[in-house]
Formats: sequence, structure tokens, C-alpha cells
Amino acid sequence: MSPALSAPTRPQPPNVPQRGSPGAHQQWTQGVALARQGRLAEAAACLERATRQSPHVPLYWLNLASVRRKLFRSSEAIDAARRAFTLNASDDTACHLLVELLRTNNRGAEALQALDELDERTPRNARHWLLRGSLLMTAQEWQGAALAFLQVLQAKPADIEAYQQLGFALANLRRFGDSAECFRTIAILEPSHFGAAVYAAHYAAWACDWAQGEADMQRLSGALALQTDPTQTTSFSPFCLLSMNDDAGLHRAAAEIEAARIERLVIAGAGRGAYTAWPRAAEAVAAGRIRVGFVSADFRTHATSMLAVRTFERLPRDRFEVVLYSHGSDDGSALRQRMVAAADRFVDCSEMNATEQAQTIHDDGIALLVDMSGYTGNTRLGVFALRPAPVQTLWLAYPSTLGASFVDYVIGDPILTPLEHAEDFTEQIAQLPLCYEPTDPLREHPEASSRADAGLPEHAFVFACFNQSYKITEPVFSRWCRILERVPGSVLWLLVPQVEIQAALRAHAAERGIASERLVFAPFVTPSEHLARLPQADLFLDTFPYGAHTTCSDALWMGLPVLTQLGRSFSARVAASLLSAVGLPELAVDSGEAYEELAVRLATEPGELARVRAHLSEKRLELPLFDNERFTGELGALFARMVGRWRDGLPPAALPCEDRTPA
Repeated sequence: MSPALSAPTRPQPPNVPQRGSPGAHQQWTQGVALARQGRLAEAAACLERATRQSPHVPLYWLNLASVRRKLFRSSEAIDAARRAFTLNASDDTACHLLVELLRTNNRGAEALQALDELDERTPRNARHWLLRGSLLMTAQEWQGAALAFLQVLQAKPADIEAYQQLGFALANLRRFGDSAECFRTIAILEPSHFGAAVYAAHYAAWACDWAQGEADMQRLSGALALQTDPTQTTSFSPFCLLSMNDDAGLHRAAAEIEAARIERLVIAGAGRGAYTAWPRAAEAVAAGRIRVGFVSADFRTHATSMLAVRTFERLPRDRFEVVLYSHGSDDGSALRQRMVAAADRFVDCSEMNATEQAQTIHDDGIALLVDMSGYTGNTRLGVFALRPAPVQTLWLAYPSTLGASFVDYVIGDPILTPLEHAEDFTEQIAQLPLCYEPTDPLREHPEASSRADAGLPEHAFVFACFNQSYKITEPVFSRWCRILERVPGSVLWLLVPQVEIQAALRAHAAERGIASERLVFAPFVTPSEHLARLPQADLFLDTFPYGAHTTCSDALWMGLPVLTQLGRSFSARVAASLLSAVGLPELAVDSGEAYEELAVRLATEPGELARVRAHLSEKRLELPLFDNERFTGELGALFARMVGRWRDGLPPAALPCEDRTPA
């Protein structure tokens, strides 16, 4: 019997009535029976009559809240649960139901307050601590969340959900090794838990802890093989796989699993299917103006906004209306303000659930909806599952396929997404002529800082990589060490501020015969300070298979050459696309051996490297990568082609690049 349809087992204080009038009790009894039969609308009607006749009985309100929840009447369910809890503040069942309803509707602060209002004499059980920890995670209070999940594990030492949430809390506290151990524990307790296997390997990679790499990958392969029932798949982020291998087929298979899970949950939560008609969008398109909606949590000081802001500003308003749907925080930055100003409308969706956000987008008449998150943090991919716009596409922020039937296109370019790689994507490939990534030519180009400021040796050859540590795989690091060995006196400059990870990398270097002082570690600094320090490096060594994206663009903007290895997967091709767009395709090689040889040659034959650096510095404002006017025209033309197919009654299809003249 569901707890919400039965009387609480804990003895109630004598002042809390358990039964109303005979008529009310009869209605309640009938309502409970109907709910058990699945006749929810009739059950709700009976329970509503019971609460009207005896509004002082908390159990009647509690059961009504439960039934309204199943009917997806969220606001009314919250009202009923609040009445039940107000009438009996010692009932943790009512408290927790109210908290879950508030949390589901993105009302985290109210949910935490409700937890605090539970009578202090009521014992706090594992469910209570799990709810508190989850709410603190949403509030980004990682330390408090971790302590709450530890409370759960004291009561239930094998609780899978508590281990998972503790793992995420520890990862946000930058305790990556401890996080990996949490997920390994889950994978041992439940070998079919694919998400745990993925995160164990991912957070071990963050820690540059390669000792259990083979075992982690075996667990991951085993868990994937056990995903035979799509309705039982646990949540995970396919993003984590992108740095583990260059297997685009695996990336697609994993994404399809997660996309199907999201679609099932969202459709069930909405209580209906996806939209099938978009009259307001059609009306606007017929009038000659396409409403384009962009969905992201990162309209703030973030790489996505730094790259895209000028394009949003320049999309021609006689043909396009730009609407930004933001479900992230407002950091109060100048870039946030610029993003708000760049849009015709800026819609704060942070307190909307997926159904409400989709309804808003549909009502706004959006013809083309652009996902700018994918499976990165704080995604709202579920909004797209409801099909609020007739044409939906992925662009810029996620370097792979979404594996989703409800996203029509992925925007790329001939190098990044060649048409012969179509099988790697569930989306249709839509190609820009030159490069998929925009830039902002108005961005700062600061004066270079000094090597002394960066703690670098004045006369050494400086190899650098400013990619995050999870991209540094054991094969890549071994290759870097061989390069250092072949270039005497050179150093490797890395963006690894965590002391524990620095120690791990120094130990790995020592095992490969490289002295620890040849590794120099850079801290996180402001974007301006980061740009200023880049020219102090001589050559940027990219990672593989997940290479540099915005970091590569930053380096090229500041005149620092980038050496990359071209792979099969999207994430292993971005730097090659950027290098082509600055006229340096020769710096994208097709093997690890060629990468190593070219790195050594550029370090030991200074004339060739000097030519490359001069090309970047002297022609910076002429290079196609930094020509935003060209890019915006090409993107607008591609948007029009996508929407035009829908307007003409044609299904999505591959859109090969046209010539480079903006339409």
C-alpha cells in the first residue's frame, strides 16, 4: 500500500484528528479504493469532497495531494500537501511529500524551509537526509550536501542513491578521487548501474588516477552490455564518455540510451504527448521573420556566451527574432548584461519545469529552437522532448550527437562533421561552410604578461596545455613526456590548480624519467589574465580524444599555435576545424606518432614556429575564424534553410555547406 494512501504508522499526537465526519470518512474510503484501481480523477473528486466536509483531517489532504500528483496537477498537489503538513507538523510523510513536490517544481528554497519546519521531536530518517542533501546540491551547497548524504549512509550503508549523490557532491568539492570511489562502490553493489561505471571512470580521469583505468573500463563495458531494458536505465551523462575514447559509435549508442530515458520521463511528467502543431511559428515564418529560441544555463560569464554574444547581436532583425531562454543563474556580470541586451526577448526559466518551459516556447511561436547545453551541466534537454518548436537543432556547446529522435539537426562544418560521418549522429548534419564556432572580434586582446609573472623559466621552450585535467589521458601524458625528453630544457605548463592532481602528475612524470620541476602548474585566473598569459607559451599541445575547443580559439586569438590530433569523434575534430579557419591545417595531424614528431620539429627548428606565430599575430583580424560578420551571415542562411524545409512540408535532411558567401 502506498504510504500516501494509508494512515501514518507513527502514533499521532492526541490533538491531530484521524477521522472526520461519517460522510467525509465514507468519501475518503471510496477515494482511496478508486485510487488503488487507477481511477484517479474519480478518486480526486471523492477526496476533495472529504476535505470540504472535514477540512481538519490531515490524512484526507495527504491522500488528495498524492492523487493530484499522479494527475500532474502540481500546483493543487502542493496546496493539498501543505494543508496536510500544516495540520500535523510532526508527520514526516506529509513533510516529505510536500518537499518532493516543491523540488520537482524548482522551488528549492521553499522545500528546504518545509524540511526545517518538521517537528523537532520527529526522528530524521534516511529519506529526510536524502531530500535535504538533494536540495543542498541544487543550491550548490556542496559541503552541507555531502554531510547529509553521509547521514543517509549511516542509516543505510548500501543506499545507491546516497552514494551517487555523495559522489557528485565530492566532485564539486574537487575531491575527484573520493568521488570515483563512491561510484566504484555503486558499480560493485549494482554491476548493471551504467551511470556509476561512467562516473567512476570520469572522476578518476579528473584526478589523473590511472591505476584502475583498465578495471574501470571493464566495469563500464560490462554495465553497457547489461542495458537490455531501456525502461530500467539509470541516469548518466554521455558527455563523460567523450574524453575516454574516440569511438563515435559508442558515443551515439550511449546518448540514445539517455535521450530515450529523458523522453520517457518528460512525456510521463507532462501527462501528454509532444506538440504536433505550431500555428504561431508558422504565422511568423509566413510573414518573413523567423523566431529563433536559444536554450542554455550559461548566458553569463561562460565560454558559450563569450563565443556567441556577437552573433546574437548581429543576426539581422529584419529576418530573425532572437529569444534567449535562460535556466541558469544570473552572475551579474557585464557579459550577462550584454547577453540580455543582445536578445529581442530574454526569458528567465530558472523556476519553470520542463513542461512549463516548453509551453512558454510554444506560445512564443518559436520556429527554430537551439539547444546550447547538450549533456553538459544543468541541461534542459527534456524541454526539447516535448517538441515546442517545429525545427530543433544542436549547436556549439555539446561536441557529439544527442542520440535524440526529437532533435533534427546538428550544426557543424566539413571538417568537424563530414557527411561521410552521418552514421555517428541521430541528427541530420547541417554544415556551415568554414567553421561551426563563432568568435567575438570585440573581445579583449590584452597586452602579454611576462614569464616571470607566470613562474616560467625565461629561456626554456614552453609547451602548454590549458585543457582541464580529465582530458589528460595516460597515452597523451606519456607522449608529452617523450616530447619533453627529446627537447632538452623544455617545460610543460598545465592548468591544474589542485595540489593532489599536481602531485599525481609529478609522480607520473617521474615514472617516465621526467624531473618534477619540468612541470609548471597554472592557477585559474580571470579571462583577461588568462588571455594575457597565453603568449608566454611557445606551442599549445592539445589533448586526445577530447581536444581543445574554446581554449584553442583563445590560444589562436592570442597568437599561440596549437598542435592537435584529428580523430573520428566530434570532440576530437574541433581544434582541426579551428586551425583550418586560421589557415594552419598542417597543425592538425592524423596520428599520435605524427603529433610527437611535429611537436619536436617545431621546438627544435625555430624558423618554422616563428612563421606560424607571425601568421597568427600579423593577420589576426583578417583570419576567417575571427570574421564574425561572415560567420553570422552563414549561420543565418543555414537557419533559413532548416526552417524553409519545414515551411515547405519537407522532413529534415542533411544540409551540405553552400558557398561561403552569406545569403
